[in-house]
Amino acid sequence: MPNLQNKTAVITGAAAGLGRHLARRFAHEGAHVIVGDRRPSDETVARIERDGGRAEQLTVDVADEASVRAFASNVRALHDRGIDILVNNAGLNGDPHLVAERPLADWERTLRVNLTGTMLVTRELLPALTAGDGGCVLNVASNVAKRGLPYRADYVASKWGLLGLTQTLALELAPQNVRVNAVCPGPIDGDRVEQLLQAHADAEGRPLEEMRRDWAEAAPMKRFITPEEVASVAVFLCGPGSSAMTGQALNVTGGFIMS
Repeated sequence: MPNLQNKTAVITGAAAGLGRHLARRFAHEGAHVIVGDRRPSDETVARIERDGGRAEQLTVDVADEASVRAFASNVRALHDRGIDILVNNAGLNGDPHLVAERPLADWERTLRVNLTGTMLVTRELLPALTAGDGGCVLNVASNVAKRGLPYRADYVASKWGLLGLTQTLALELAPQNVRVNAVCPGPIDGDRVEQLLQAHADAEGRPLEEMRRDWAEAAPMKRFITPEEVASVAVFLCGPGSSAMTGQALNVTGGFIMS
């Protein structure tokens, strides 16, 4: 039997990229998926339905409190018995700058989406998560939630903060039978990492191919991570196999981060 049979899962930032892979994998595992994104999610929903899964899309801008409240209200209207899973995946890469040159607006925007947005979505969906027998929250963090990275202070700070939020929520929600964990991927193969590599190459004045090689070879496994590998760990953290785990942050980094 699929790991998430008859579960209802809300996944933010699921219109494309890793979020789309997560939504498709969760649907494949039997979940009824609510795709949340500020952009149209027609393609994600269409792929899920083409694969025989169930999905709906709702619009949300996680950085806007009113939008998040409306999103949560719409989720509850669709599933008045509550939801089982929330995956906070929506996030920004931010623009590479040294701290000495970082615009305040860039810093605040990244933290607003990555950290405050996760808090807002979780806060507003808690009544739906606690309406049944319990549930789980999965926050998509990063390998840089456990290390520094030059030129990325806004992103790094947001992801370190996300792990603190994960552990705090785990403590607060354990009495309500809601588990809260995080996944910390390394660079994920795809369009987003290519855009980021180019931005770093431009900011650091280095050739793109050199940047790509250095990032890939930094991990003992000498490669980037695939979205499917992250999705497999996400399913585990939201499924019955991790029933005794809360407040954890699992690395999916090809061995680059081991603690």
